[in-house]
Amino acid sequence: MNSNKNSRISSPVISVIIPFCGDKKDLLNCLKGLQNQEFNYPFEVIVMESGNDQEVKQLINSKPNVILISSNSLMYPGKARNLGVLNSKSNLLAFTDADCVPFSTWLFKIFLSLKDGNEIVIGPIINLYPFHPIASIDNLLQFPDFQKHRPSNNISHFPACNLGITKELFIKTGGFLEQIETGEDVKFSESAIRICKDKIIFNPQIVVYHSGRKNFTEFMKHNESLGFHRGYLNLKISSRHKKSKSNFFYSFFFGCKRLIYISVRTLQWNPVGILRIVFYFPFLILGLSAWMKGFRKGNQKFLAEGMPQWQPALTDFRKEEN
Repeated sequence: MNSNKNSRISSPVISVIIPFCGDKKDLLNCLKGLQNQEFNYPFEVIVMESGNDQEVKQLINSKPNVILISSNSLMYPGKARNLGVLNSKSNLLAFTDADCVPFSTWLFKIFLSLKDGNEIVIGPIINLYPFHPIASIDNLLQFPDFQKHRPSNNISHFPACNLGITKELFIKTGGFLEQIETGEDVKFSESAIRICKDKIIFNPQIVVYHSGRKNFTEFMKHNESLGFHRGYLNLKISSRHKKSKSNFFYSFFFGCKRLIYISVRTLQWNPVGILRIVFYFPFLILGLSAWMKGFRKGNQKFLAEGMPQWQPALTDFRKEEN
């Protein structure tokens, strides 16, 4: 691991952690969004990079409050976030992704919500490119539960691209699973919500804009990966539905159920978004077909191997804390 230690803020009140492996333009936009925060307290930004790219180092060196920690090997998002926490200096943590642009009051609202006694705060994830058909559907398929006008109750999971949490709670959970490409935030949220009980809020003012995948091939590949991990890890699947896993139509049933769920949630929480579903419906069906294909593969792997027994890096966090 390589780090630009000279960029450290001595006493940050909150640490922002960003895993990165991808488009440098996305990272630049994300950092610009953080530079433009309406926040009058010192904060640090920790970018966990896979690839050890010299251009990324040059980009980060021009940012006084940004710490770059690079790895020559690929880090999945869970591992990158865990290592970011281990290198953070604040007791309050904010997570976003490199393909997100935080709204100008994002950090301030997270800070206030955590200081008010909440242990987890989340907010809306809004499409950065609402008139791009692929990016719009990519966002819709990923974040139907995090539209701006959703209610603040009944939170069963949350994504890590818009998250504030106390370090104390993060350590209790053991952090993110490190062995999987996607779905690690759903598993993390299940554990975190179980521990924090009712100290979690959805704040509609904590907003990030997510770019989504604009390339069709990447869009299809990503949604297949989402489906695979949903099936393999049994994410958000009831015990009643698990009994039907060996059924040939199981994946098709879940794909249809997901289409209905997305449509209903959009109608409830963002009625204007229904127009995008109508106009971009062919892309929605293609994305769902990729998801169902991945879901079927993940389900078959689960039936052959059983539930994976991965554990979060709890021991490492406790050692660091002690």
